[in-house]
Amino acid sequence: MLVERPCPKGTRGTATYLCLITTGTWNERGPDLSNCTSHWVNQLASKIRNGDNAASLANDLAKYTKEPVFAGDISSTIRLMEQLVDILDAQLQDLKPSEKDSVGRSYNKLQKREKTCRVYLKAIVDTVDNLLRYDALESWRDMNSSEQAHAATMLLDTLEEGAFVLADNLADPTRVTMPTNNIVLEVAVLNTEGQVQELRFPQGNNEDNLIQLSANTVKQNSRNGLTKLVFIKYKSLGQFLSTENATIKLGSDLDGRNSTRVAVNSDVIAASINKESSRVYLTDPVYFTLKHIDPHNYFNANCSFWNYSERTMMGYWSTQGCRLIETNLTHTTCACSHLTNFAILMAHREIVYTDSRHGQFLDVITRMGIVISLVCLAICIFTFCFFRGLQSDRNTIHKNLCINLFIAESLFLISIDKTSNVIACAILAGFLHYFFLVAFAWMCLEGVQLYLMLVEVFESEYSRKKYYYVVGYLFPAIVVGVSAAIDYKSYGTEKACWLRVDNNFIWSFIGPVAFIILLNLVFLVITLCKMVKHSNTLKPDSSRLENINNYRVCDGYYNTDLPGYEDNKPFIKSWVLGAFALMCLLGVTWSFGLFLINEETVVMTYLFTVFNAFQGVFIFIFHCALQKKVRKEYSKCFRHTYCCGGLPTESPHSVVKASTARTSARYSSGTQSRIRRMWNDTVRKQSESSFISGDINSTSTLNQGMTGNYLLTNPLLRPHGTNNPYNTLLAETVVCNTPTAPVFNPPANYRETSMGVKLNFAYQM
Repeated sequence: MLVERPCPKGTRGTATYLCLITTGTWNERGPDLSNCTSHWVNQLASKIRNGDNAASLANDLAKYTKEPVFAGDISSTIRLMEQLVDILDAQLQDLKPSEKDSVGRSYNKLQKREKTCRVYLKAIVDTVDNLLRYDALESWRDMNSSEQAHAATMLLDTLEEGAFVLADNLADPTRVTMPTNNIVLEVAVLNTEGQVQELRFPQGNNEDNLIQLSANTVKQNSRNGLTKLVFIKYKSLGQFLSTENATIKLGSDLDGRNSTRVAVNSDVIAASINKESSRVYLTDPVYFTLKHIDPHNYFNANCSFWNYSERTMMGYWSTQGCRLIETNLTHTTCACSHLTNFAILMAHREIVYTDSRHGQFLDVITRMGIVISLVCLAICIFTFCFFRGLQSDRNTIHKNLCINLFIAESLFLISIDKTSNVIACAILAGFLHYFFLVAFAWMCLEGVQLYLMLVEVFESEYSRKKYYYVVGYLFPAIVVGVSAAIDYKSYGTEKACWLRVDNNFIWSFIGPVAFIILLNLVFLVITLCKMVKHSNTLKPDSSRLENINNYRVCDGYYNTDLPGYEDNKPFIKSWVLGAFALMCLLGVTWSFGLFLINEETVVMTYLFTVFNAFQGVFIFIFHCALQKKVRKEYSKCFRHTYCCGGLPTESPHSVVKASTARTSARYSSGTQSRIRRMWNDTVRKQSESSFISGDINSTSTLNQGMTGNYLLTNPLLRPHGTNNPYNTLLAETVVCNTPTAPVFNPPANYRETSMGVKLNFAYQM
């Protein structure tokens, strides 16, 4: 319901109040005062009709607009400015030199014309400055969007026309600049008969907003040896030029999204030559750089111009003839093939959640999770570094992953918001970039090692540690080095000591991370496929189940105990747990962060925060707590109150057994692999021979003593002294259970069965 009331005291007209029936309250925006005008508006309008001096009236207009203005005053003032231009042009005709005038009289008339134009234009500039001051902007907002756009367009056109009046009446080629707080105007008349240089506005080297014309453009648009140009920079005016019908490029991923709106995020800068039309086309492009008003909450810069009709004084933003040259967090540089009124239009992303409690809660989760992760990572580092029974290539990967993730998360927790020192912040951002990439590199090597464990029954004869170290530390160093060489200024932002997002520099981190995540997903799929493929192979014929269960190699490293197959549920549970563990350990959870680049929602933010803040907890759970070998080491440490190689106070038999185990661990995996390979070949050959001949007794004999006999009679492995280390090795490896009476008849797919055992072993490790 609309209610009309008289305008505030000192003004004329009717104010309109909107009553909201649903709530029974008045509109929060207050009354519509667009029809309210001050008394001086009518006084000036009367003087204009009487033909008073235009320059004097312009000074009066500047004086009145220094006082508080209403919405009606703004639109009325702009209409008065338009009328004053016509009056000024008519009054200048009286000062035009005639043929009858003497040289002195003609010169005085020209001087008076120029002075009148300077006074008039200075008063108009001051008036516009008053209309754009901070407290007057609220009066602009009292108008609807259509009225705002119409008034702003009239202001652009009227001020440009008045500036060209001065350009036409300057006696000599010169540049006249009129700067104020909210508007800067420059009129330039240049002689093009001699050498012409490129033209910049505003003049000076430290300007955030500037426009540049080539010397060729200035020369090609000369008339009678002179080129007349007008440059104007408006502050705050762009917000009143509607973006409703803007023809700009925002990308298909943003079209039609309610969470994105378009806004003018720069000052408006205007350039015109010779006032031939509202848009002058050029052979050489005009370049301009504009500073972003809000450098943080906007993205996707568009080089735009205000395309308006001089008849209706209405228009829209367009990108036709303009292209983006460069953009960053604070500035955008464009090139256009024509002259008019330019600005930078950008998309503003509305955050889906506006409640500050979400941000505070996420910050608490992040810090708490990182602290807990650091504790878990410290335990993991201690475990992998000081428990000698766990040393292997895979342990090396775990150790380096934990160390670098510990360093990266520590730096993140301590320094992510230390942005006061720009240089220190940039250095910290570089270190964060490097250590997180190193952590991801070792995550990638975790996937590589998993794949190798699936395709190799035994560990390789040669350690791959040196190759792992090269890849784990050199590859991230190359990425960071190249990134810093290309754009070192993109390390550190005003909000965080991290990489800049607005100029796509963040892809120097996202790119390698996305590649590693994809690679680890491939390893995960291969792993699951092999597990599913060989699941049936692992389930033997029921008639031979008892025989196979009685056949086992009792070795501390390679355990081929085949489980019972009464139910498939244990296998399914193992697969699910393994897949989930791999996703957590190999960094697939970081993929949640990639979705935040294009869409920021509460769900994705919480998922990314929780999964990554507790990464160290996941590593401890799946690499330590759930690993049987690690639990045994913990048990030893707590049971004997010693750790890391200390001697327990036990019986001589225990001392000998511990010494034997340590002696075995000293020898390389290659030696163990050769012994096991020899044993495996013998088992397979003799088993196949037994299967062909059907000799039941030979099978029993083979199961009882074949391994020990072979190792003891082989000349390469025969002991050559009481201190020969192979004595202890044989003591640990040649220990087999006595088989039961039933015959062991290997199935035809015995080799595939070995593959299944190998998969079982890989996940037990």
